[in-house]
Parts: sequence; C-alpha cells; structure tokens
Amino acid sequence: MDPSRITLRPIKPSDAHDMLSWASDERVMKSVRWKALSTKEEASIFIDEISGPHRWGRSICIDDRSIGLVTVYVGSGNERCRGEMSYAIGVEHWGKGVATVAVKMAVPKVFEAFPQILRLQAKTTSENKASQRVLVKAGFTKEARSMDPSQITLRPFKPSDAEDLLTWAGDDRVTKYGRWKTLETKEEALVFIDQLCIPHPWRRSICIDDRSVGFVSALPGSGDERCRADMGYAVAVGNWGKGIATAAVKMAVPQVFDEFPQLCRVQAFVNVENTASQRVLEKAGFTKDGLMRKYFYLKGEIQDVFVFSILSHDSD
Repeated sequence: MDPSRITLRPIKPSDAHDMLSWASDERVMKSVRWKALSTKEEASIFIDEISGPHRWGRSICIDDRSIGLVTVYVGSGNERCRGEMSYAIGVEHWGKGVATVAVKMAVPKVFEAFPQILRLQAKTTSENKASQRVLVKAGFTKEARSMDPSQITLRPFKPSDAEDLLTWAGDDRVTKYGRWKTLETKEEALVFIDQLCIPHPWRRSICIDDRSVGFVSALPGSGDERCRADMGYAVAVGNWGKGIATAAVKMAVPQVFDEFPQLCRVQAFVNVENTASQRVLEKAGFTKDGLMRKYFYLKGEIQDVFVFSILSHDSD
C-alpha cells in the first residue's frame, strides 16, 4: 500500500456504513475491547461513544473511506501522563502495512494534542503476533508481559493478611476512589480485616502466590433490590496495568452468581475520571449502562459516576 493514500481524520457520523463493514467482522474485533457491531444504528452509537472526553479517535481512511480506527484513552488524575492506544482495520487490508502507517501517523498527533502525555502504551495478547509486529515496526518498545491469570487466586481474607493488606490499603492512590480511608498501621489493617472483610457477605482477597495484592467484593441487595449486587475492587499500585484486576473480576462474577442464585445482575459504579477501572469492567465483560450525575457522595465530594453491569446469563 502506498503510504500517501492513507490518512487519519476525525470520525464523523457518515462513517457508520463503512465502519459497519469491518467492525461487524469477528476476526477484526476479536482482540479489541469493543464488541462486534451488527447494525448501522449500533455503528452510529459507537461513533458517539468513542468521541468521549477521555478519548482521541481517528478514522483510518483510504480515499476518505473508513477502513479502520485508531483511538487513545487519555488518562486522568494520577494517570494523566499516559495514554492507551488501540486500533483495528478491515481484514482485506491486513498484511499491507496500513496499520503500521496509521499508528506511526497517530503517535505524534496524540502527543501534540495532549502535551501532558509522556507515554503511549498499547496492550496486545501474546497470540496476536500481527499486532505485536505493527507496534514494533511503529517504534514501540515491547515491555514485560501481563500477569499470567493462572497465578491469580481469590480466597477469603484472614488475619495474617494484615501486613500485605497495609501495603496497598495504606496507599492514597489505591484508596482514592474507595469508600474506606487510607490505613496507617498494622493494627488498623487487622481491624479492617476483622470488621469489614471477614463478616462481609462476599469479599475476597486477590492473591498472587497466596499474598494479598487487592480485593474484590460483591454486596447483594435485600428486599426489592435482592436481584442485584454492587461490586467493588482495588489492586496494589505495583500491580496496575498487568491485567490482574480484570482477571480477578472475571473470576469473581461467576462465583458471585453461583453463591447468590437470586441475583440477576452485578453492577459497579465508577468515577467518570477513573478510566483505568472503566477499562477493567469493559474487558471483564460488563456493559456500560450510562452516566449517573451527582450520584455518589464520597470523601467530601458529590461525584458523577458511570454504571456498568453484567447479567447472570452474560456470564454463562
């Protein structure tokens, strides 16, 4: 492919028809977080969503016809210095260097549009050799692999977890979006385990080699709300970006539905600025239901949150 024929431009509603031609293909969508589209209406909704406040998106075009997409999630808060890139192109353009050219074109544009970004990263599965080659040829450096999911286990908390728990529950970056205050001493960690973890209806320690690196919990409702449960989770900063939270949530969901058969729905509320947690839920199979304005009062602030959900039949 002649690189001069390839252009990037903002995504527009009129791209919906062209987008559907490649975004409906399971082979294209297999390795990205977006689900395959089925209708032009879904394509139009998708175009609206990827134009959100924390994302940079461009249509990859040949002769101004959309044949793919490159996007960047722009971090906020403690993650404002980095962005996460994703891309996809139609099958008929695989192996022609189109994706590599598009990524090379996108990188300087993103750094220029968001001067606070110091780092662009992209994640790809170990099986997706083609995408790995695209990134290497586009100038990206291959870094450490994500954590092997087989190393991650969930189990009930126990008092001996106190020291490990303190290493992450004593970190303001971890507790920023949580309901509990940052812990300061081992004694506080012991009380936290004794009063808030062990008696909890369903709270599990996320473990690597049986050492606690985080938690995942589900709180079933009662009365008229008994059909749903609220999920929360947190992982130590040293384990961010390794797929641990996603793996833990994926493991937790079927366990929760199995243990509480009355549940039809598990939901999670995420601060609008917490893009990393939003990605965890999307990759774990949750659906983004919508924005809840001024919904949570947390640590002195009334916050806007997104609500995500997964239904019992979704996890089968």
